[in-house]
Amino acid sequence: MMALLNIKENFRRIYSKHSRFIKPGIKFAFVLISLLVMNHFIGFNDVVSNPVVLILFAALCAVLSTGVSVVIYTVIILMNMYNISPEITLVIFLTFVLMYFLFFRFSAEYGFVMLAMPILFFIKMPFIMPLIVGVALEPAAIIAMAFGTITFYMLQYGGDEAVLVANGMGESGIEKISSFISKLFLNKEMLVMIVAFAVAALVVYEVRRLSIDNAHTIAIIAGGTIEAIVMLGCVYIMEIEGTFKLWMIVTFTVVSIILTLIIKVFIISVDYSGTEYAQFEDDDYYYYVKAVPKIKVTKQDVKVKRINVKRQDKV
Repeated sequence: MMALLNIKENFRRIYSKHSRFIKPGIKFAFVLISLLVMNHFIGFNDVVSNPVVLILFAALCAVLSTGVSVVIYTVIILMNMYNISPEITLVIFLTFVLMYFLFFRFSAEYGFVMLAMPILFFIKMPFIMPLIVGVALEPAAIIAMAFGTITFYMLQYGGDEAVLVANGMGESGIEKISSFISKLFLNKEMLVMIVAFAVAALVVYEVRRLSIDNAHTIAIIAGGTIEAIVMLGCVYIMEIEGTFKLWMIVTFTVVSIILTLIIKVFIISVDYSGTEYAQFEDDDYYYYVKAVPKIKVTKQDVKVKRINVKRQDKV
């Protein structure tokens, strides 16, 4: 625990001194990884899939707002998908328009959540995002999380469609549109993921706001458990055979809970043993206040004084 707190304090000091360089650097790396993951699935446009072009896009996004970065990300998806199927590209465009109508209305500030979801799906760790959203963000981020989930399945479908085209098994325009709508919007696994993630995030958010000791820890464990139960139940009952098997859901949910508990230390660190209660009133209300002190690690100023004792040889 103290080791994590020391790391947190060191990060805080470094970031406070060099934030104007660190923040763009983090955004650059984050957007670049997002684009590379996209490239893995649908990198079929020679221009926008060029590594140099991707680096330039990431550098541009590093100095722009997250909302603009999301739009650039979407445009690159559409350009890649156009090389696969113009008909599917049109449907994806209309889907993004509908999604962004809600996204920019309610959760534009959480664009990084949407961009992070395809990355997490790629490394088989999307289960951690609902826990982080619940413990550190607001419920509006659930919208961005849901749209990020849909985006991943769009990328996955685009890669599958490209294989069919490459093998000479392409369908007609109407058939492609019908197939895309059925495979995406009627995808049981995707719908279960969206519901399970939303429920888990809301559980974590509500529990961590309770006035109980270790509320954040309890919230993370409860949210992760409910997330796993919902997904396991739906996958078993609905006989879903998708990206995630039953053992993967259990394993990666447990890993997500552990990692979120570690991340929680960097978000909030409190000492419940020092909790104090206060009560006061005015003309209209009684007020009951619970004060929990934060744990702070101060840098120790350690000075080592060396004393050289002159050795005298015995005669």
